[in-house]
Amino acid sequence: MELLIPGLVIVALMVWASTKIKRNAARAFDAEEIHGDGFTLDKPEGFLSRVESPDGHLFDAYSKDFGTGSAENLRAATAVVFSSDNTINEAASLEQSRLTNSERSELFELGGSHCIIVTGEAVHDDHTFNVSEKILTLDGHTLVLKIDVLKERADEFARKTEEMLISFNPR
Repeated sequence: MELLIPGLVIVALMVWASTKIKRNAARAFDAEEIHGDGFTLDKPEGFLSRVESPDGHLFDAYSKDFGTGSAENLRAATAVVFSSDNTINEAASLEQSRLTNSERSELFELGGSHCIIVTGEAVHDDHTFNVSEKILTLDGHTLVLKIDVLKERADEFARKTEEMLISFNPR
């Protein structure tokens, strides 16, 4: 009996802590507005953004969902923002050269910034990804938002991809 009461208290604390951790972990995948170094971006629900990117990206996020079949160990979608030393046209040409079936929009202006959208396909780890990129420049800085989505999951992630592309703007 002497051990029963302290044991029940410990179990109750463990259940409380576990519930709190699970709630906080689930909130990490909620939609949120990201304010990065020179840009803003709406991260859609179902994506987790890393606090520190292992590759030094300004923004790095991945989907909660994975691929299927032989791609079951790959994230269904990833998104990164990085800066480029190239001009907007050079960056667009470089990114377009890395893709197959690529298309490139005309240069357009958005809130004082110049933008180009590049789309196409790329193969990583023997799997085809749909790639969407928004390249923008403001005050001589070129930023690139690159979103990779497993081709088999592209329809499911179309709205989220579009949402991120539209919301990616300079600050």
